[in-house]
Order: sequence, then structure tokens, then C-alpha cells
Amino acid sequence: MLGKLWPILIGVAVVLAALVAMRPLLPIDETRYLSVAWEMWLSGDPVHLTKNGEMYTHKTPLLFVLINLVWLVTGVSEFAARLVGPACAVGMVAGTTLLARRLWPAENLGLRAALILSGFPVFLIYGSATMFDALLALGVLGGIAALWSIGQGRGGWLTLGLALAFGVYAKGPVILVHLLPALLAMPYWAPNPPRAIQIAKGFGGSLLIALALIALWLVPTLLTATPEFRTELLWTQSAARVAGGMAHDRPFWFLAALLPLLLFPWGWSIRLWSGFKGTWSDPAIKLCTIWAVSTLILFSLISGKQAHYLLPAYPAMALLFAHASTRAKSGSLAWVALLLVAAGAGAIGVGLIPAKADLAQLAPYWPLTVLAALCIILALLVWRLPRIPGHLLAGVGLTLGIHGIIVSTGLYAAYDGQSLANTLATHEADGLAVINEEYNAEINFLARLTTNLALTPDLQSLTAWAQTHPNGVFFGRVKENSLTAAPQQVFHFFAQDWGLWPASAISPVSAPSD
Repeated sequence: MLGKLWPILIGVAVVLAALVAMRPLLPIDETRYLSVAWEMWLSGDPVHLTKNGEMYTHKTPLLFVLINLVWLVTGVSEFAARLVGPACAVGMVAGTTLLARRLWPAENLGLRAALILSGFPVFLIYGSATMFDALLALGVLGGIAALWSIGQGRGGWLTLGLALAFGVYAKGPVILVHLLPALLAMPYWAPNPPRAIQIAKGFGGSLLIALALIALWLVPTLLTATPEFRTELLWTQSAARVAGGMAHDRPFWFLAALLPLLLFPWGWSIRLWSGFKGTWSDPAIKLCTIWAVSTLILFSLISGKQAHYLLPAYPAMALLFAHASTRAKSGSLAWVALLLVAAGAGAIGVGLIPAKADLAQLAPYWPLTVLAALCIILALLVWRLPRIPGHLLAGVGLTLGIHGIIVSTGLYAAYDGQSLANTLATHEADGLAVINEEYNAEINFLARLTTNLALTPDLQSLTAWAQTHPNGVFFGRVKENSLTAAPQQVFHFFAQDWGLWPASAISPVSAPSD
């Protein structure tokens, strides 16, 4: 089976690399994370993360360290750095295949699970991004494999401890959200579960192993950090994020409402779902169901939620669908969704739906007609081909088609900050500032800045900065500042107009008077 897996892994790697090449470095997340990695490169400090010179406690360091390791080989390269996330996604496909062999050793489900996982557009999109979820998923896969071994009476607490430590280094304590439900439910799903006291002792040992490994980073970080850094790292980015009031607060039903999109195309087959009949006594089915459903429920209850938070649960769905596909009849309604996309894209492409201001970034509109034609072809393939190849082509084809729209219309330029960054880089020696912004270091890596941008949240601070940097320049969103002077240059970035002003545009008399 491993020999047959390599073509799948190579195919997934090629698709993911193509997706990376067809998108600019996207704000806010990708631009911010590469800027944090860039500052790690400049400082040589893998312990204290910074963003534009300020402490950055939102994430743990593993992704940034991996990017820096890649740069040791390739030199500082945007494309090379952006391949770290896809490499983790390829690892997810391999890990899902190996886990299928352990869950159902008598059934040849590994390749099916690999193909099903590879056909989820959400997996391809977020797996090709410079984010933490595919990296975290590797730890989750290791943890689930360890729990399965424990549930069969073969041990695995050491492996669980290693998986927990890896997950914390990848994205923080959130790995517990993915693994604790399966651990606590072990008496329900495990073929040969340990006694409750054994589970408690074993998990305690795993936790000690994880904490010992985490301490190699956490202890020197806390000992040499400021009190503010320690508070942010230990409290704000964990408990406060769960309680709410931070980024991405959404209603509890948000993720459930997205399920038709999140499970496309496989979840659109009613007959595939019928393949689960009579399988609920299977311990592996129970484990994967608990893994998938508990992830959805717990992230729905947590205040801050995003669709990509569910990425580590996609292997569970791939395994479940792979098992069901051997028992379910062919047939799917995924072609309906594709025809709906074709109708919408085609209507805009041929002018039946007027291209108003909010659609201006899609100009020119002819690629939408091409996307509509592609979706019609994919719908026919879903209708005529067997489920696995038909749905795989639908998921991969739709994802590539959407990215074709990005690269062939104004969407690419609308979110590409390279032109703005190149201009700012030429002024770094004279001084750079950003006005009226909650700045997320969107430009630092793109411009390869070696000094931090000054943050000037109001006109008074901007005036003070201009007086000490008479030859400097500052920038900000054109529509979100209090300046009356017209910008010297205007750049379109993050779907908004950003202006550049010389420091001489601010004079002392511009400061508010008492």
C-alpha cells in the first residue's frame, strides 16, 4: 500500500504548491506569521516571539522555527516559507493512511481515506496556507493513534505525551480540545479499555512527559520575559480566548451552519451517509465519530471560532467516509452544488448579474464564465463517474478553479501588498510610520524591514514623529485617518486604498490645540 501511496502524496503536494503560487501572501494571517518568522530570523531568538518589535504571545513557536530552518537551506524566500504549511498537509494525508491501517488492518481503506481527505476543498485551501492547523493536525493524528493503541491494551502513554507536547508547540493547549473527549470516552469505544484508575495514572504520566518537553521552551521564556508577556502567554491567549471578547467571536451555530460547505463534496452524498448503517458497534467508527463530533461541538461552544479550527478533525471524516464508501451505493447530490456555483459565476461572467462596486475586484469577468463551464464539467463527472474519482475531481477541480479566478482577475492585486512593501522599503532609512492602524505587521516581511514601524494612532503622535523624522514617510488607509492632505501615492492592498504621505505633510500647527 505504501508504494501506491506515493503517487497520491506527490499529487497532493503538486496541487498544494500550485494553490500557493496562485495566491498572494494573504493578510492578515499569512503576512503576520511570516513577519514573526522574519523577526525571529533577524534576532536569532526562537524563544521570545515578536511582531513589529512588540511581544507576540498569540502562538507558540514551532511553525516559525520550521520556517527559519527552511530558510537556513534556501535563504530567506517567501515561496519556500509558504511550503511549510503544505508539507504538513501532505503529512496529514500520509498520517491518515497509516491510521486507517491501524484501525482496520483487515480492510484496505488507507488509500480511500487518503483520496477522500485530498478531495475536501476546505482541506486543500487551509492546508496550503501558512497557518498552524495542519501542523497541529499531525499532533492530533499521533495522539489518536496512541489512544487507539491504549484502548487495545498495548500501551501508548509515552506516545500520547509526545503528541501532546508536539501539539502545544504547534498551536498551544488547544490540542486537548481534540484529544480529551476521545480519552474520556475510552470505556465506551475501546475494545480493551484500561480501568478508570489506569487511565488516570496513564494520562497523568503522559501529561508529565508533555510538560517536561514544553518546559524546555516555556521556562526560559517566562524567566526572561516581562510581566506583561507572561500574563498574555499564560492567561489572555488561553482562558480569555475561550471566555470571549477577543477575535473571531461568533454565535454557537456558526460552524454547524457551514457544514454543507465544510463537508463538500463527500457530505453531499446521502447514499454515502447510509453506509454507516450497522457499523456503530465498530470501535474504530466510535472513536472517529467521537473525534469528529466532539471537535465540532467544543469549538461551537468556545467563543472564538473559525472554519479552519476544524482542520485537525478532517482525517476523522475521511476515515469515516472511507469506511462507509465500501458499503454504500453510488450516487450524490454534489452535482447540484456545482451547478449552483456554475449558475452564479456564469451569470456574473456574461453580465446577467450587474457587476456592482462590491464585485469590482472580480474584473475582468470572463474567467467567471470559464469557472462556470468547469463546474458544469465537474458536475457531469460526479454524475457519471464512481464516487471516489468523481468526488475527488470535483473537490480538487473546484479548488483550482476558484484559485484560477484569484490569479486571473483583480483579486490577486487587491490582496497583494508587494508593491506597497517595495515602495516602503526604499524609505526605511529615513523612517516609517503607520497611522490610525491596529497594525499586524502586514508589511514587515514583504518589505524585509530590519527596523520596526512607528505606530502613530492619533494625529498628535504622528506630529511628534514627523518632527523627529523630517524625511520619513507614513502610510495608512486613505478612508480611515484624520488627515486633510492628499496622499502622495495610493496603493490598493487588502481590498482597500492605502496612502503614503511624506512627513512634511504634517506640521506642528496640525496638532490639536488645547
